[in-house]
Amino acid sequence: MDVPRDIYDRVFDLATALTQAREAADTRRGWALYNELKGYCEAQESAGVVHPFLWETLADYTDEDTVATALYMKALRQAQGPERAAYRASIQFALAERHKTIGNSDLAYKYALAANEEAKGLDDLELRRSISEFLLSEAKHT
Repeated sequence: MDVPRDIYDRVFDLATALTQAREAADTRRGWALYNELKGYCEAQESAGVVHPFLWETLADYTDEDTVATALYMKALRQAQGPERAAYRASIQFALAERHKTIGNSDLAYKYALAANEEAKGLDDLELRRSISEFLLSEAKHT
């Protein structure tokens, strides 16, 4: 993992609390935690920290699909280099899922194919399986 430990811990704690708030249907706390996570990502960016982990995590917790896709695109731009292939695969797969939800089937399939290419060299079998299942499902609809 190339995420500085303090950043990882802070984002993980916020994401865990956000998940718990959503599971408890505590909308007020959920929004407060989401805004805290967003503010933290923005503060890190202002401090010169450029890392896809921040924006991918924020996108994962963003309810509005179009807003989430913009955040995923920001994360994808920051996921350059061979050491960040896992980020690219994960982000592109998330983009595929969001575009499918929006109804952009062609873009969904395009991102799933790109995610599949990135994932081929990864040990993350769960991600690879999810991408393959998505592609098979979408191939039936094209």
